[in-house]
Amino acid sequence: MKRFGILILFVILFSSCRLYDRIFNGEAVARVGSHILYREDIEKLKITGFSPEDSARIVSQYIHSWAKDNLLLDMAQTQLSKADKDVEKQLEEYRQQLLVFRYEKQYVEQRLDTVVTEEQYMEFYESNPNLFELSTPLVRAVVIKIADNSPYLSQIKSLYRSSDEDDLVKLEQLSYSSAEFFSIYNDWVEMGVIAQKADLDLATCQSYLVRDSYVDRQEGGYCYLVSLLELIPKGQIAPFEYSRKKIKDIMISRRKQELVTSLERNLLNDAISSNKLIIY
Repeated sequence: MKRFGILILFVILFSSCRLYDRIFNGEAVARVGSHILYREDIEKLKITGFSPEDSARIVSQYIHSWAKDNLLLDMAQTQLSKADKDVEKQLEEYRQQLLVFRYEKQYVEQRLDTVVTEEQYMEFYESNPNLFELSTPLVRAVVIKIADNSPYLSQIKSLYRSSDEDDLVKLEQLSYSSAEFFSIYNDWVEMGVIAQKADLDLATCQSYLVRDSYVDRQEGGYCYLVSLLELIPKGQIAPFEYSRKKIKDIMISRRKQELVTSLERNLLNDAISSNKLIIY
């Protein structure tokens, strides 16, 4: 049985090498109907850094995908009516939309002010509290994943729930060399991040932290420790600092839209005043 398995493996490898040689030693690689795939088409894939077997496998997958696309195209050509095959109007509409999009993009990029001052940040944050209502809790926490047979586990357990600065320094020193994962999340993060690190689903993690303010569980040879530093429940307003990126994204997006709207309005007004646009 073992010899048979080795024989099968040899046949597969030999076939792969032959395919690889055939692909890269000829000009025409494959044909389907009137469509021909050439060596230069394969070379455009820039397959480098792979073994001959892996390269052959990648090329084989590409050939099958190419063949499928062309078979479907041929089927569409033969089965669709003349009216269904007439795509000139759609292509022209798409070309026009693409040109307009590229011009608007260029226009915006040349004029967009991306600077947001502290006053603008704060004014936007205070004026739009509904935009920063949390859909998931935010937390600050200590998270540790450590082997359950670690000689440092008991020391780490005695420290990880402490808020004393010296204890946290000792905890970091111990965890750096002994824990598989250690982090003090001083900045706000979504609770889902903590749940993932603690190998828990979101609801279970939230239940632990809301009830006890910590997690201490063992599973799969590891001990997962979480100490909650602070929590903001779902439905509350996110802190200002946490919201900064969202504020900037919204403000820049609105500025882009204002530029496009202004461009369209000015073009229309200029066309009317110069009689370029005449409405009968």
